[in-house]
Amino acid sequence: MTAVLSLAAMLVAGGCALYSETGERLSEQPTYQAGYGDGCSTALEEDKSFSTEKTRDSYLFDNDKAYRAGWRQGYLSCGARSLENESDGGLILGQENEY
Repeated sequence: MTAVLSLAAMLVAGGCALYSETGERLSEQPTYQAGYGDGCSTALEEDKSFSTEKTRDSYLFDNDKAYRAGWRQGYLSCGARSLENESDGGLILGQENEY
């Protein structure tokens, strides 16, 4: 029974993976890794000093899906409680801007 539940969880998680236009997983792209690091740095800085300073490459965030997904995932994974107050609408991993 445990094996069946584990297999089901892996299939669901695998189905949630995001892919680029070329079919490459976003999390395997170098800009995803850079975005994750920047998002994590921002969250850690906010947690320790209530800083409003962001570590984020604005151009890549606006134009690179992998960087944007990585930044958001890093921000959430490293301690930020939510993205609700973000100026980009608080979109989460994989969502596109609606404006």
